[in-house]
Amino acid sequence: MPGNDEILGFVAYALPVAGGLAGVAYVNLHPEAFINPVLAVAAGAVAGWLLARVLRAVLGRR
Repeated sequence: MPGNDEILGFVAYALPVAGGLAGVAYVNLHPEAFINPVLAVAAGAVAGWLLARVLRAVLGRR
């Protein structure tokens, strides 16, 4: 059974990747949005990184 440190370490890498994938999905599902795909992927990755930082801070480890 993984401990809290392993889960938090996984979250720090998984959420930015999931955010980037969400950006790719948004660009592919809304081609008429005229969004730069690179910006959408980067924004999703940054949002995932921020969410990971917040979760790690709330759970007691930065």
